[in-house]
Amino acid sequence: MNIHSNGPEAGNGSVQTVDAPTRNEEPPIVASRRFIWLYAILFLICLGGAFDWFTARTQRLYLKEHSDATKQAGAVSQHFGIRDHRVIPEIDSRDEGRFVFPIKLHAPHKLVFKMKPKGGVASYQIYLRRGEERRLLASETLRKSRTRRITIPAATGELEVIGHGSLGWLDLRLVRRFFLWPVYLLAFLALGAMSARLVAARKRLFAEWLTLLVTLLLSLAIIESALRFFALRLPPAIIAARNEFGLAGADTRLIDPVRYRLRLRPNVDVFSEWRFGGLVPLVIPKELSPGTLHRYHYRTDAEGFRNATVRQKIDIAALGDSFTDAANLPVAAAWPSRLEELTGRIVQNYGTSGFGPQQELYALRDYALKHQPRWTVLAYFMGNDLADAEVFDRWERSVDRMSEAQQAGWRLRDSFQRYETLYLWTIGVFAADRIYRSMQPGETTDAGPPSQATSPTFDRGLFTVPVANRTVRYAFLPHYLQGLETPRAEIERSHGWELTEAALRQMKSDCDQQGSTFMLMLIPSKGQVYWPMTERSLTPALLQEAVAFYSHHNRRPLRVDDVRANRLAQNAMLQDFCEREKIPMLDLTPPLQREVEAGYEMYFPDDPHWNRAGHDLAARELAGFLAKQK
Repeated sequence: MNIHSNGPEAGNGSVQTVDAPTRNEEPPIVASRRFIWLYAILFLICLGGAFDWFTARTQRLYLKEHSDATKQAGAVSQHFGIRDHRVIPEIDSRDEGRFVFPIKLHAPHKLVFKMKPKGGVASYQIYLRRGEERRLLASETLRKSRTRRITIPAATGELEVIGHGSLGWLDLRLVRRFFLWPVYLLAFLALGAMSARLVAARKRLFAEWLTLLVTLLLSLAIIESALRFFALRLPPAIIAARNEFGLAGADTRLIDPVRYRLRLRPNVDVFSEWRFGGLVPLVIPKELSPGTLHRYHYRTDAEGFRNATVRQKIDIAALGDSFTDAANLPVAAAWPSRLEELTGRIVQNYGTSGFGPQQELYALRDYALKHQPRWTVLAYFMGNDLADAEVFDRWERSVDRMSEAQQAGWRLRDSFQRYETLYLWTIGVFAADRIYRSMQPGETTDAGPPSQATSPTFDRGLFTVPVANRTVRYAFLPHYLQGLETPRAEIERSHGWELTEAALRQMKSDCDQQGSTFMLMLIPSKGQVYWPMTERSLTPALLQEAVAFYSHHNRRPLRVDDVRANRLAQNAMLQDFCEREKIPMLDLTPPLQREVEAGYEMYFPDDPHWNRAGHDLAARELAGFLAKQK
């Protein structure tokens, strides 16, 4: 049917004709609306697919945290190694190693890992156990490293892993597999086809928005790829923010000479910055840390130690590890610097983080004795010096020393969603945190006194104890705390003490030959100092909660009676050794404990090292001790 118009142009003989819709056609407006709704639905499906993919959760499986220790058999151990600037969690199994992970999966997952046979042919089997049912998921004989992805159905039960021979299980993790990719792909293709129709129809608004969206996504993808490619060249603060996902940036302050394994580079001149201590997030979450910004100049002298310059003649040589070089504080706050201020004597700092007794002996021979010190003070740390002696001994006897020097890593974040692994997300969170922090008043190097607590509390690893109208907040390093259970007889039988005893005797002999008095200053671990107050202040229920928390980290029950009985076992052992060898010894445990029990924090709340007050106390005690020496 045609409709004839008798409008103004009718007189000119022209006729306008409008075709009416046929019975099967819809009005253009209705069709356009339906087209837009269909476009919106397809767009939402694609958006849902992106959300589904980015929020997929990964769960790393760690031996200590996730396996059932009662069902473990054979020689099985967990460690974290650094390979190509990445921290790789690794479970080692030898002979007939067996470990079991309880699982509760609401959707299908993939078990992803890399197998590394060590020392010949090895094999493994992985079973899914549900009640009495035992289903074989994978079985293989290996002669070389391989990556495996095994489908695990939705189930509640156990993953039983059995290794035959010597095997390394690298980065064992569960990744959610349920992903409706065919639906998302079809929606994406349909959306693309409809977008092409819109462009062809010259719907400028839709075309422009589509172009903007595609350009934005491509730009973000290119930026993300570039950040991953240049990850090791990113600012140190960003690299540090990626530590929990395994990025291990090269510390330009360090060199790895064959003699020392790792030590400070000479003539370093940089700024050092940190906000969270070494117990975050290993023991306590970030939100419980003070989060105070520490930023200071970090310099080393021409010999590679934290001094302003090399001085040819010195009075006191200070040897030690991280408690002596004080890498987490300005060098002026370290106890050797404070000792120089208090006594007026020239004190040269020869401490280096990570050093054990053998490296300290080498530093004495290679550097300190050349400057003819009157006294040589070794700051002996009772938390890890025995363990460091064993680690360094293994490294010295290793064929491939340089690769072994890079093995020490750290525990990674065990549960995360895929979007959290993006570098763009990390940078966004970091920038937001910086903006928020910049808006807070009073950002200083040292936090002010915390508000007074009314009663002792324990929250996810952090103790808060009111003492003498002050509040003391602290957390322990689990394996340092566990080490306090060890009886003296067991310490004396250890290979670490054998190595340490030999190194100390050699230091004493070398100093005697050069006319320098060798002295020992005992530095206690945080647990040795804080434990009596902890046990006395907490209720039985809170103490049991703390014991269970730290036992979970070490996968071995923490026995309160054994800690109480053996907390000072190493102190007594070293006291007797020094008396036999005629080595003057200063034990800092009693004065540190007195200060803590008076309400003064001597260690950082979220780190196992001393704060400024701890270094000040060490310098004061040592100055008084030296004044009494002949």
